[in-house]
Amino acid sequence: RRATALAGWLEELLGPWREAARAKGLAWHELISPSLPTLNVDPDRLAQAVGNLVSNAIRYTPSGGSITVEAESTGDRVALRFRDTGPGIDPQDQPLLFTPFFRGRAGRRFPQGMGLGLVIARDLVAAHGGELQVQSAPGLGSDFTIWLPLSS
Repeated sequence: RRATALAGWLEELLGPWREAARAKGLAWHELISPSLPTLNVDPDRLAQAVGNLVSNAIRYTPSGGSITVEAESTGDRVALRFRDTGPGIDPQDQPLLFTPFFRGRAGRRFPQGMGLGLVIARDLVAAHGGELQVQSAPGLGSDFTIWLPLSS
């Protein structure tokens, strides 16, 4: 872990993802507070968690859709939120999302992947004392939020 200024770290980290989304025909929106704090994190491992979430958002959002990345301090935590306008996640599947090797219903998943990305993201966030939450509904897209404590 090392002191990491989150606003600058996110700006650099999101550049390639922004370009990948635009290349797929997705609208990309960033709402990143310039006053995000500096946190004591492992920036490489946290980047892996963010990458897993953004990669899924790009993969599952059809061309013409959008992805929104938000980051802000709220009370004693920082929220990193990733929203997409993809197909959403069936309520029956949501309790299983963080189960190793779970890949969802065959008609709604991509053939690549092993069903480990969200498990890895959740575990990396937990290693930082944080929490990964999901809100989703079929036809309404998905919203994944990383909550990190201001102090570890």
